[in-house]
Amino acid sequence: MFYKGKVKIEFENDKGKVQKINEVYLVEAVSVTDAEAKLYKEFEGESNFEVVGVTKSRIIKVIK
Repeated sequence: MFYKGKVKIEFENDKGKVQKINEVYLVEAVSVTDAEAKLYKEFEGESNFEVVGVTKSRIIKVIK
């Protein structure tokens, strides 16, 4: 199954101002909890991020 994970990231731009951006990731996982854990593992070592939410995606298959 695929899940849509929303992550909020804070970073300092070239002018020293803190900016916040929201990114959406497609995660292949067996449950919402598994998808959330995979997102935290992906951002391991980053200090300014927050997993805002994880929802089940309607995507059935990713064709490469």
